[in-house]
Amino acid sequence: MKTLYKIIFFTFLFNSAFAQQEKYSRVKVWLTNKNITELASLGIDVTEGDHRPGVWFITEMSQSELNRLKQASFKTDVIVDDVKAFRIQQKPSPKRTAAFPCATSSAPDYPQPQNFTLGSMGGFFTYQEMLDMLDSMASKYPNLITVKQPINALTTNDGNQLLWVKISDNPNTNETEPEVLYSALHHAREPAGLSNLIYYMWYLLENYSTITEIQSLVDNTEMYFVPCVNPDGYQYNELTDPLGGGFWRKNRLDNLDGTFGVDPNRNYGYNWGFDDTGSSPFTGDETYRGTNPFSEVENQTMQDFCNAHEFKLAFNYHTFGNLLIYPWGYIPDFYTPDSALLVNYGSL
Repeated sequence: MKTLYKIIFFTFLFNSAFAQQEKYSRVKVWLTNKNITELASLGIDVTEGDHRPGVWFITEMSQSELNRLKQASFKTDVIVDDVKAFRIQQKPSPKRTAAFPCATSSAPDYPQPQNFTLGSMGGFFTYQEMLDMLDSMASKYPNLITVKQPINALTTNDGNQLLWVKISDNPNTNETEPEVLYSALHHAREPAGLSNLIYYMWYLLENYSTITEIQSLVDNTEMYFVPCVNPDGYQYNELTDPLGGGFWRKNRLDNLDGTFGVDPNRNYGYNWGFDDTGSSPFTGDETYRGTNPFSEVENQTMQDFCNAHEFKLAFNYHTFGNLLIYPWGYIPDFYTPDSALLVNYGSL
């Protein structure tokens, strides 16, 4: 009887997971007679997508979000009707080890690290594959990278901990060198951010002994990596879409109103809830900011990590878009003291 109960309970959870999924489309939103601020006020994340100011904004959104735009009299064109199906069709061959091709640009061409391979989730890594990759790095390069370890004792709603590693010439020693933070997967449906981070880590480790620039970087910097800030949401996408293409974005907090999830990227404390443009007070929205600043374990953990270090720079990898976003973003035309430096970085 207990076995039958477990089967029924698991089936309920499994079916409930799939019942929450919506179809997502790639949409061009025309801005000729609208302002992108109006778009943001509808709970749409305008930082993730291709943007031609005053003309259009291209992003991927759910059917309910698309309906919301139509009700607000936005003109829209659907470019890809079902992005999930499209991505599955475009997934690379299992035998292929090369990275996904990038658009033609003037950026330098970095040879692919020998240890970098594609994952089994539509070419991206499963959560376990990410863990195995970190273990492989520590095994192959113990003098350059630490073993993975939890930031603190806090656990997420699904019992996960946020893990970190450090790359440096003396990784297990706390030296008086500038500290830099790299993180990915605040948003669970952005696995390319993780792939980019893993690629970069392998590139540093494999080329340390042969490329002077990398050796100087590793010898004079302590580089900390948190590859998955949102493990619950990421594993949820793996459950619902093991072939890739899962569109769950937030964490997996039960909001107790039939909706799930807080956007971890909207839950940090500085000017939390400044207005409803860019973050939302509504639980069902993709940009729902939570009930309070740092209400979420993921953000509390990242706060602890930052308070324990003196990071000079922090890089947050997201997809997709053509933007390098730097502070401040909560209010237009308001600059930080080092904004000129950040603008210069963005022009490189």
